[in-house]
Amino acid sequence: MTTHVAPSSPELREFYRARYNWRNAGEERMRFRSATKLARVQTGNAVLDIGSRNGDLRKYLPPGVTYQGIDIAPEFAAPEILIHDISLGIPFPDGSFDFVFMIEVLEHVPSPYHTMGEVRRVLKPGGVYVLSVPNPYHVKELIWNLFRVADRQGHLYSWTRQTMTRLGSMNGFRLDGHRGTYFYPPIPPPFPLASRSIVYRFVKT
Repeated sequence: MTTHVAPSSPELREFYRARYNWRNAGEERMRFRSATKLARVQTGNAVLDIGSRNGDLRKYLPPGVTYQGIDIAPEFAAPEILIHDISLGIPFPDGSFDFVFMIEVLEHVPSPYHTMGEVRRVLKPGGVYVLSVPNPYHVKELIWNLFRVADRQGHLYSWTRQTMTRLGSMNGFRLDGHRGTYFYPPIPPPFPLASRSIVYRFVKT
């Protein structure tokens, strides 16, 4: 199978290496809880976690799951975490996983269409792709745009539900649900549109 491969970016790798210890434990915890609740992973499933950092998502999955992480920053290298730039593709055979997670990653990826196609390739038939992206309608995003605050987090894209649905359908996915993660600071959102980020559940068609 021949696929188009986007060039890797040393600049991208160095950007995230410089920020590998940026994290907010409360925000991460609420993202992982929302994502795994929507995903519905079961014991025995094979899970790929792209942009895994140190693999903390594993703590929110059922026991008996086969877990594999990928991250671009060498600081996260571990037995279950492969250091790899997904701009070069996803280095696993077709149909390797039941679930693929990308938590706050797709907005950083230079070629999201190519990346989503690779995710579909490594999923088994009927496999599930769960991702979260910042909510462009969150008050923080609106204020940053209004006052032209420069991005410091490496965001390349902003995704609405409509554009996310379209990107999924163009890559052979059906949107099967979505939910909010947290308000800011990290507390449960009063309603989904107030969430700092949105989790989407896609099914491979």
